[in-house]
Order: sequence, then structure tokens, then C-alpha cells
Amino acid sequence: MEIEHRRLNRVDVLTVSGRVDAATAPQLKQQIESLFNEGRYRIVLDLDGLEHISSPGLRALIEARKRARDWKFTDLEGGDIRIANLPPKIKEVFDLTGFTALFEMYSDTIAAVGSF
Repeated sequence: MEIEHRRLNRVDVLTVSGRVDAATAPQLKQQIESLFNEGRYRIVLDLDGLEHISSPGLRALIEARKRARDWKFTDLEGGDIRIANLPPKIKEVFDLTGFTALFEMYSDTIAAVGSF
């Protein structure tokens, strides 16, 4: 798995490629945690290059979503994890696990960043 990080003014974009499984999910979780520790709670995950995600990877995503949404900047604005460029094979996994309904998903990174 590879993670590329781009810091924008109000949003961080993590481009995740390869496989997120039991061996690599801790690395993804650590990357997201480091953003949270910096007070960065608006994150877009660009998953265009994601080839596989297993249950530890899904668990890392749902834990990150919960923590991001618990953070509030104001009553109207808070944190969130948004998904961009979800590959069809990974979308099937999201559909089967119910994750499609949990995350806001966008067909491109620009739309996901703009949603904040």
C-alpha cells in the first residue's frame, strides 16, 4: 500500500493505492491519526488506485469516520471522511458491507474537496 498526502487549505487528501489489509491497515490508521493530532479533521480519501480492502482496512475507515465526525469546529461545521474515485470492485465491497450508506462518495477528488 502507498499513501500520498496533499495538504490543502481546509482539507487533507490522502491518495491510497494498492492493498489495505491486516498488514497495511495500521499504516493507514496511523496516517489518519497523525492528521487528527494536528487538528486536521476534514479528509478526502482518493481510492482510485485501491486494489483490495479487507475487514481491518474497513475497520480503520469506520473508526476514522467516527472520530472525524465527533470533532466540531462550530455548530454547523465539523470533520468528516469523504471518499473519492471509488473503484467498481471496491464499491462492491462497500455495498456488501453497508459502507456505501455511511460515507459521502464523489466521482472525483475536486468534488469531494469542494463538498467541505
